[in-house]
Amino acid sequence: MKNLQLRRKIATGSAVDAYLADSNAGSVLVQVSHPEVTADPELYGRFLDTTRVTSTQHRHPALLSPEITRCEPDGSFVLVTGPVSGRTAADHLRERGPLDTAEAIRWGVRICDALEFLHAHGVVHGHLAPHNLFLDGDLLHPEVRLLDTALLLFRGTKSVPRGKILVAPEYLSPERCAGRRATPSCDVYGMGVLLHELLTKEPPFSGKGVTETRALQLHAPMPPLQPGLEEWAPVLTRCLAKRAADRYGSLAELRDVLRTLKPLETPAIEVHLGDPEPARAGELKPGDVLGRYRIEAMIGEGGMGHVFSARHLSIDRQVAIKVLRPELSRVDSQVQRFVAEAQAVNMVKHPNIIAIEDLVREGDRVYFVMELLSGKSLKVLAKDAPIELTRVVRLMRQAAEALAAAHGVGVIHRDIKPDNLVVERDAEGLDQLKVLDFGVARIRGADMNAAYRTQVGQVVGTPLWMAPEQVMGHQVDARADVYSLSMVMYVLLTRRFPFAGSDLSQVVMQRLQRDAMPVGETTFLGEQVPWQIQRLLEMGLARELAKRPVSMEWFAAALREIELGFEEHPTVDAPLRSWWNRWRS
Repeated sequence: MKNLQLRRKIATGSAVDAYLADSNAGSVLVQVSHPEVTADPELYGRFLDTTRVTSTQHRHPALLSPEITRCEPDGSFVLVTGPVSGRTAADHLRERGPLDTAEAIRWGVRICDALEFLHAHGVVHGHLAPHNLFLDGDLLHPEVRLLDTALLLFRGTKSVPRGKILVAPEYLSPERCAGRRATPSCDVYGMGVLLHELLTKEPPFSGKGVTETRALQLHAPMPPLQPGLEEWAPVLTRCLAKRAADRYGSLAELRDVLRTLKPLETPAIEVHLGDPEPARAGELKPGDVLGRYRIEAMIGEGGMGHVFSARHLSIDRQVAIKVLRPELSRVDSQVQRFVAEAQAVNMVKHPNIIAIEDLVREGDRVYFVMELLSGKSLKVLAKDAPIELTRVVRLMRQAAEALAAAHGVGVIHRDIKPDNLVVERDAEGLDQLKVLDFGVARIRGADMNAAYRTQVGQVVGTPLWMAPEQVMGHQVDARADVYSLSMVMYVLLTRRFPFAGSDLSQVVMQRLQRDAMPVGETTFLGEQVPWQIQRLLEMGLARELAKRPVSMEWFAAALREIELGFEEHPTVDAPLRSWWNRWRS
């Protein structure tokens, strides 16, 4: 297959086999049709119909569905998803152990959303196993996407012998073990199996062989849960009821129950300040020497690497060093992405963007040296206390000017959030905001495109702060950063999100369906919100691209005029004045 290098088989289906493969865009999932499908005209026609529905209707941010469909010279069909990290929930369980309750809720709610979407299109998933959950982003709190196995488990009239089931018995509902067809209730049962495994590392029913495991699915009660998981017992017991009528009536009902188990913290305000995990083999620790620097402490951790404070061996000067994770330093595409972050920052060179001093590759170590910031992130500042309106405007103006400079050289950040905005003090004791972490930036230009190439359907960044088009995995431009910065400003002023929701998943999904709630006339501190800010945030959070500010430069200019005091300083250029006048009307 041209431009695709199959790496390992993920699953065997009745009409296709699924593989993890390498492509020019990175790791992708590939589904390849069986020879008997193309040899039978009737079966081939049904397959094409199913392919069309799967590739055109199954579009959901939590679903990993085919993005590219093509026919090989031998007549076989190949379906390719957008880029994936290659890590699955099975890998996560093996490397890091069971999920805690908060993380299991977050994963469960997101998967329920995806399944509810499939059921609305008449599709039953039928294979809710950890190896079908793909993870992206932060290693500790990844984004979860469910592999859409509608084609993998395609059932044509001649596709598989009657009664043959190509799913491990640990993940079958009792009715499927008895030879009956899958229904949406089977996915409710499957969610019970999956949640049990995410919480304990083991599926609830697993015997010495297929026959024994099926018997357990049909007749055995749910095994007792270990201490600390008591609150899950009634939820899992109902999911795993032997009779479909005794289970939750839908995935929406199960999702609502999951939300009541434990409220999820709002990351805009809540900050985890716990001790870092102990270093694993191959990772740096205080006292180690890296190049010309001695490591002092780990000060941050992300999906691609760790950030350490360090001191130069010869000069009494502290720096920050971002080190690519050892397991990623052996993957060329990850190294390219890491290097491109440093290149992106150096393309901009703006006082409100963190400065990178050096980029080094020594054997398996890849790292870059940057200025050490002593300030606090906006996330921590917001946790400490509400921020007054004038300070919010000043900080957001600095962020907008930095991002406008980045956009001017073709760099779109794509991950603007309070964590990535740090507030320092300059020589005069005034706030100086720094934008950092360009690790998922999109860069215009042939030289760095390979490291950051994305396809329709790939979601990069942090969904809570994303623009609607970015949540859906569509191509983004500078207006996605405008949206995210507007979201940050809104939350700083109000200490709430502009979309209603009882948890993070619901907050994310609301922006796809409705407009943001108005910021209101007063801040959390009771300060009057000027009409200019109300209108600016209304535009910045518009779902439709055409209704947002035309550029980050314009957004920064508007904030600058607000900061100066619009009524006292009417010297506005013509394009900006026309926007203000339209707002007044």
